[in-house]
Amino acid sequence: MRPSPRTDVLFAVDTALRPTGFVRRGHVWLQERGAGVSGWLGFAVAGSLDLTPLVGVCFRQYDQVCAALGVGIPTTPVVSKPLGHLMPEKPVWKWTFTPGGDHAAGASSLVAAVLEHGKPYIDRYAKWDALARELVAKPESLLDFERARKLAIIHVLGGNPGAAREALKEECERVADSTDVHARSHRAFVHRFEIAFPG
Repeated sequence: MRPSPRTDVLFAVDTALRPTGFVRRGHVWLQERGAGVSGWLGFAVAGSLDLTPLVGVCFRQYDQVCAALGVGIPTTPVVSKPLGHLMPEKPVWKWTFTPGGDHAAGASSLVAAVLEHGKPYIDRYAKWDALARELVAKPESLLDFERARKLAIIHVLGGNPGAAREALKEECERVADSTDVHARSHRAFVHRFEIAFPG
């Protein structure tokens, strides 16, 4: 059976990525950077052949705390951005591939953009201490639904469970009158957090 057009495109992208150190792991590509740090590359796929690249950074220590709390998916980036957001002029948000076409040129163009615009982002955030300081100083840079959880984990990894509990408490107060999915998820997370990190 012939692979789907999407599989063909992802194979071409994977081939173009090999010399860069990015290795496919399931639906994402990781670039090992040592000390439990990985560059991360994923794609939002629209239709069958439109790829929107996203770049980010993963940390093993962050994943370990998430696993202890029963949340998250391993190798989910702590921070990430669409590649187009990192391109200064006339950003390209998606790469469109033609069914049955030769995908090598498009894949090479995409990978060149990842190296030019995505790699500096990964380099900047691949140091845990610097990233943690920036996120604590600018919590508004995190999305509302993830802010308290990420800050709590960052504080725990920094040896400050009191600050972690304060971040969770603020979010509990913010969603006190809500019964939506986020509010219920947050309350469940707080319960697991209190069990894992009592005190």
